[in-house]
Amino acid sequence: MTGPIFFIILLFALVAFPAIAGWKLSQKQDQFVRMASTILAGQLILTPGIILIAFSEDRAGDENPIQTMIIYAAMALVISIMTFAILEIRKTRQDKS
Repeated sequence: MTGPIFFIILLFALVAFPAIAGWKLSQKQDQFVRMASTILAGQLILTPGIILIAFSEDRAGDENPIQTMIIYAAMALVISIMTFAILEIRKTRQDKS
């Protein structure tokens, strides 16, 4: 049971940490630029890694690599957007104080 939990935590870490770094690097820019850099940075590690794994030669015969790639890229996109929203909420609260 700890395997799937560890995998989800690893997946979140591979997306959230680069997304936070992308947001911090573009912190002085517009909100759109911050959002775009957060999303792109979040996709930076996970998506190429999943593409490499999905299109490897040692995969099951009934697996669709395109579908696998799209599912993981969508999960990384959602995590990046959630990270952006959390960071923007924190920034707004700090600006009001």
